[in-house]
Amino acid sequence: MPQVKQVALAVLVALGLITSARPAALMDLDADTAHQVAALLKRAGDDGLDAGQYRAADGAALAAFARDVALGRPKLRSLDSDVALPAPSFDAEAVVAKAVAEGKPARLPELLAPPYPQYVALKKALARYRAIADAGGWPELTAAARNYAAEPQATLLRKRLSYEDGQVAADVNADLTDALKRFQLHHGLVVDGILGRATLAELNVPAAARAGTILANMERWRWLPRALEPDRIVINAASAELVLVLDNHVVLASRVIVGRPRDPTPILRAEGASLTVNPPWNVPTSIAAREILPKLKRDRSWLARNDMVLLNGPPGDPAGRTVNWRAVPAATFPYRLRQHPGPENPLGRVKMELPNRFDVYLHDTPGRAAFARQDRHLSHGCVRVEQILPLASYAISSDLASIETIVAAIDAGETAHLPLHRMLPVYFLYWTAFSDPDGAISFRPDVYGRDARLLAALRRPTQIAAEIPELCPKG
Repeated sequence: MPQVKQVALAVLVALGLITSARPAALMDLDADTAHQVAALLKRAGDDGLDAGQYRAADGAALAAFARDVALGRPKLRSLDSDVALPAPSFDAEAVVAKAVAEGKPARLPELLAPPYPQYVALKKALARYRAIADAGGWPELTAAARNYAAEPQATLLRKRLSYEDGQVAADVNADLTDALKRFQLHHGLVVDGILGRATLAELNVPAAARAGTILANMERWRWLPRALEPDRIVINAASAELVLVLDNHVVLASRVIVGRPRDPTPILRAEGASLTVNPPWNVPTSIAAREILPKLKRDRSWLARNDMVLLNGPPGDPAGRTVNWRAVPAATFPYRLRQHPGPENPLGRVKMELPNRFDVYLHDTPGRAAFARQDRHLSHGCVRVEQILPLASYAISSDLASIETIVAAIDAGETAHLPLHRMLPVYFLYWTAFSDPDGAISFRPDVYGRDARLLAALRRPTQIAAEIPELCPKG
């Protein structure tokens, strides 16, 4: 097995943790450890990696494997330009050195992988869904299955549900309507127990496709820091949900409205700096040019009727009535628009300031009826929060005691800024597969195509030799 004595060193060099110096404690591997290295690389698929990309017992291959399982594959992380998470940082050198010194490199996936229960649950689910796919998958249901009160439709539906529902698998008399409701709940569907078109389509997604979704989400878990802050706000843009975590316990959950497919909410970490009460809306240039300019070309009084002004318009004409809007090009839209605070302002009553390069933030909305919709991918990228007042209070004082203060500031009618007592991290994430408290895996549609792009890139693999430089001298 070539290069065996260099594998541990290659791992650390590839991770950027040491230079080409040779720590004596990591140099010599016995035959048993070398055998474990070869077996480890063959099982790379257990973590959603491609075992064919890692040549057994080769130093460069093990180095690439350790990097990929710990930090994610660089080319996948860079597929989308709207990903801005801090680079994971942890003492991999100590982890690798200890595993090698103990002759237990087989533990490296466990030690290097993201240390989150969700990742562990997805890894187990990946094996399960792959096994289902390898065995031929679950039965496909036709439209006839909608009449599942009769046979043979009931038996076929029961068989299909049993693959993902332990209650149905364990009890042949389990109520199918209740089982359908559980399935709908886990797939973000209307929970009505009716086998309609949308539910039928979700039931017929192949097990292999579900495994691919799980794999994509495991990859994104590797992009996160090794430990999340005990106090944090987390948004899942795929499910349009938000949770507030204090001291590592969820204290608030809220439905949110996130970016529509053509204006996706990015993946990033930001920090809440303050709250703005009765905020004005500074209209992004893209929205002004794409959506407001056509209205102005038809009606020059549109700004005045919508309580908007030009911040850099003609002197004495804040409403832009004298502007020849038909001559204004959208590509180089020159004006800055602002909407005053008020009942029609799209930011509502409260905005959480989150300095970031994508200019996305959390805010209220006057269109609260939209929170009742099943699909809440409706915004230009920012996140509208249904439970904005409780969230704002927790952000200020870690409890609900500040709601009265916030409401009083709103009622005053003036724009005001309320500082947070600490910088509160906010994670905008994208989980299309995740484990629920009952242990079942939930799935959500890939509304932004992130899974599709990631999986397509994996179908065009490049060899390790093309990505990893020669780390170990020959001979």
